[in-house]
Amino acid sequence: MKKYLQSRKRILCIVAPAIIGLIYLVLCFANINQSIWFDESYSSYITRFDYGQMLEFTAADVHPPLYYILLKTWAHFFGHTDFAMRAMSAIFGAIAIVFVFLWLKYKYGASAAILGSFMMSIAPIFVRYGQEMRMYTLVMAIVFAATYFLQLAVDNGKKVWWAIYALLLVAGMYTHYFVAFAWVAHLVYLIKIYGKKIFQKHIILTYISAVVLYIPWLPSLISQTKTVENGFWISDASAEGLTGYFTETLLYDRPGNISNWLLVLFIVTIITIIVLAIRYRKKLSMLFILSFVPLVILILLSMPPLKSMFVSRYIMYSMVSIAILEAVLVVLFAREKFAEKSKKKIAFYRRPVVQVAVVVAVLIATSICGLRSVYAYGNYNFVTCNKATAKELYESIVALDGGENLSIISADPWLYYDLAAYTSYHHDVNFIDETTDYLYGSLKPLEQSYFGKIDDLDKFLGDREAIWYVGTEPEEGYLEFPRENWRVVTSASMQFDDRGNRYQILKLERE
Repeated sequence: MKKYLQSRKRILCIVAPAIIGLIYLVLCFANINQSIWFDESYSSYITRFDYGQMLEFTAADVHPPLYYILLKTWAHFFGHTDFAMRAMSAIFGAIAIVFVFLWLKYKYGASAAILGSFMMSIAPIFVRYGQEMRMYTLVMAIVFAATYFLQLAVDNGKKVWWAIYALLLVAGMYTHYFVAFAWVAHLVYLIKIYGKKIFQKHIILTYISAVVLYIPWLPSLISQTKTVENGFWISDASAEGLTGYFTETLLYDRPGNISNWLLVLFIVTIITIIVLAIRYRKKLSMLFILSFVPLVILILLSMPPLKSMFVSRYIMYSMVSIAILEAVLVVLFAREKFAEKSKKKIAFYRRPVVQVAVVVAVLIATSICGLRSVYAYGNYNFVTCNKATAKELYESIVALDGGENLSIISADPWLYYDLAAYTSYHHDVNFIDETTDYLYGSLKPLEQSYFGKIDDLDKFLGDREAIWYVGTEPEEGYLEFPRENWRVVTSASMQFDDRGNRYQILKLERE
């Protein structure tokens, strides 16, 4: 069997990443139609503007522009539906898997590449964000591509690899600011490799080139740093938060929900990783550094008097690196065990194949349990403990409409963003300019919008006899509509998540 695989190693290394990437895509597409949430709806909305306006909006918000530029280009060819735009994330996730395969094959061999990329493809957190219209899988593709080319540059010293690495450094920073933590991890690796000889011409030129190419965006970064405030979704660095980081990584769940046999599985997995990591720590420098250095930086930068920035998905590349680390540790363990030769008859449970099989079974079982949580939770926020339900709300309004094809007006701009992702010719979604305060950078696209925005409410209502008006339900009575000559003929109160908002849907007719 070994000789058979060796003889077909080349074809295997071509087919394996394709199959593993396909597995990942299937896992992503299996639940890709879940309800959209604000970060996604914002991404979707600004792709309707031209590229210049998008740069202006992202400069006023909290993220760099590269992902949005790519998303707009993608939407131009494949459409603005939530499925089509989320598909780009799944594709970038598959690309990230290819680069991980190339890196692991180059560094640790084909078996490590196959198992490592497979464990990555079924990593719960990676699948979760392959279903979301955000930049995180693009970040993954950039970070792991950069890791691969950095390894080539370090080992071969060719200028072309350093040049590609410099471009990826810039691309990462134009995608998400927290990619900087990955670059710090790479720098730590370089220091470990070169020590006092780190200040070499090619290394210095690489980082200087990256900084120079990033200068055009620096004013926007500085402006965002001065104006951004912590959101309610950002938790403090705490024991619970740190534990949650690992339960979310391995099982995609909160610590309080890890109980009974699931707790046993979690503990066994953690112990397995720690024991093997200690055993092979000297052989996996880059993986260790990429898995844990960004986490340490994130914790330190979340300590007072600094503002907390402890959001696990911001360093998702570290979370997924743990899944890759697991696989490579198993491969190293298997190689050691199968290399041992013993003439003595050993107990069944001590046989190498049994020990390796048990370790692999534990790790895969953990990922399967995590995937189960991914599909059960859907688009769920572990900090606010509520689920995105905009799709359900929109579908409820359409059902109540009964084919009248009435316009929908959102009473709240944030809700409008979510509903606008589902707007259609027959059920257009709108918001009212005169009742909207554009206090936040995230609302700037609405202020300059030329679609969905009602500049003149009286003119908009002029040829309409009825509309749908929707918003968060008030404590008593009906939502207040800014015109008095409209009466409520139908009302519905709906809550799609136990801890989510209760919405009021009103059908208003002209008196």
